[in-house]
Amino acid sequence: MRAFAWYSLAVLRRAIGVRSRRRHHFVAAEWCYGRALGLVEKHIAARLGRGLLRWRELDDWAGAIHDFSTLLALHPTQHLALFYRGMAYYRGGNYHAAAHDLASFIQAAPESPWVHHATIQLEGMNAILDDLPKLLPPPGPRLLED
Repeated sequence: MRAFAWYSLAVLRRAIGVRSRRRHHFVAAEWCYGRALGLVEKHIAARLGRGLLRWRELDDWAGAIHDFSTLLALHPTQHLALFYRGMAYYRGGNYHAAAHDLASFIQAAPESPWVHHATIQLEGMNAILDDLPKLLPPPGPRLLED
């Protein structure tokens, strides 16, 4: 129960930080996520939430990669962590690791609503980096008629 309380407080502090755009709320949210994870290491939502907070609000992509990697080690079926880790790798400039994670995500979770975004990111990386392996899946059916 205490882990859930810390997790809830972290979500609240993050929401206040998003609304106010004040960094100290994000730092407080990160600390609360850490408290929840200190009580329950395998807390999926807290690990994912802290990773997202680090990547998006705190610009700590290395910390985010660590959280997403830990989550994948503890819960290998959490494919969304694979997508977010790929995006954090992309933000950190490690395009090869990003391409690998995004391609793995597309293969592991083809029904996810994030597959389209992952595909667009891969296309963009392939367009600018010649030495990147072409990891794109074959094109699917078009959603809109021409």
